[in-house]
Amino acid sequence: MYFKPSYLPSNGAANILVRELIRELGLSPIKKYQVILASFLAVAKKVNGKAFDWSIDDNKETSWIWSLFPDVNNQSVEEVYSLLKKYGYIKVITSFTASVIESVVFRKPNWIKAQHLPKHFLEEATFIESNLPFVLVNDSETYDAKLANKNDYISAPKLSFTKVKQKFSADYVLAYEQVSEMNAYWSEYPLYNPLTKEFYSSAKRIFYNGSTRSGGQWYGGWTEFNSDQRCNFTINNHPVVQVDVSGMILCLLSSLTGKPMNMIGTFHDVYEPVVFQIPDIANSRDKVKRVIMELAGSGNAFKENPFPESGILDDVSEFIRIRDICLQTYPALKFLDNKHFNFTNDLSYHEAYIMTETILRLKEIDVVAYPVHDTVIVRLGNEFDAVETLKRTFRDYVSSFQKRNQLPEFDLDLALTVHLSPLDKIRIQGSSS
Repeated sequence: MYFKPSYLPSNGAANILVRELIRELGLSPIKKYQVILASFLAVAKKVNGKAFDWSIDDNKETSWIWSLFPDVNNQSVEEVYSLLKKYGYIKVITSFTASVIESVVFRKPNWIKAQHLPKHFLEEATFIESNLPFVLVNDSETYDAKLANKNDYISAPKLSFTKVKQKFSADYVLAYEQVSEMNAYWSEYPLYNPLTKEFYSSAKRIFYNGSTRSGGQWYGGWTEFNSDQRCNFTINNHPVVQVDVSGMILCLLSSLTGKPMNMIGTFHDVYEPVVFQIPDIANSRDKVKRVIMELAGSGNAFKENPFPESGILDDVSEFIRIRDICLQTYPALKFLDNKHFNFTNDLSYHEAYIMTETILRLKEIDVVAYPVHDTVIVRLGNEFDAVETLKRTFRDYVSSFQKRNQLPEFDLDLALTVHLSPLDKIRIQGSSS
């Protein structure tokens, strides 16, 4: 677990704690200090006595990082850190039990423990994550490096705010405005997580490989939890449902290459044609999805070995067998390459564009939607609007792409799953012609 200046107090107990810390530390009651102190308290509550990372670094190349967060800067973050340390509210430690070994920015963590905080007030305090950076652009990295960094809990290096604005002026402004629009809307309808007793009302978009045409997915506190956990969330005390796309990457690949999948008619699961052919393989659907993601991620349709980090794919012959059936069933996979047409680059951008347009369209009809890759979280009762909007947005986008690029146009209707609870799901059929 790590500190990041992204929270504000959400209830009376949290406001009292922040106000008292501001008074005792001799700070002005302005927003930047409220954000930093609320964030300190929020992470202290989460780790519940364990160590967490509050990275402090004098390196000029990384000292601008905290300035990516709205309302704060590196100087104010280090000022509050020093005061908390001086007044005994934090201590630096070398022996600890960390909740998660992860550092948001720096390679060298600075492990600390919070202490001397009013226990009962902290237990009652709730916080809202509402101050994330709007747009980040990661530096260039290969898919292999991306996986390695993920497994080593290292965050990808980011381009500075100045470089991003200079290099991607128009694209940056558009992405910034989209995030700003959704954050303002979400502030009226925050997503509540009863597992951690915190709210979320802001997201960041992260682009990859030093380009605003790679990636662009939305990330917020809710994206750190799995689908079953998110079923417990609420929006303004209303239960939520999740609507996700079956095989978005395969659907995009087929549509953007003009190469239909070898499956005609209606279907509920785009992976069914392959899973049906491997009844002897355990966890077959999960393995098919994993093989496709490895091919799409690497840009190599004829990849001969699974990544060592893939987990469930430890049998090379099984991997190759599934790969070959996938190449027959989904011919568009053969058009992958390791330069642009892969998930790390083009495909992730197309997916993010469609999901961005979906949540903006839903906002226009006053439907609150929080994105998670190829999934949207909406209030129970709004699932019909979410289904129709996702399907229509996908059709509109790929039809426009096919016309611009003079590709064969064919009708592909997304199959979706509506998750009412971990055990209660409704499958919405798709079709291919």
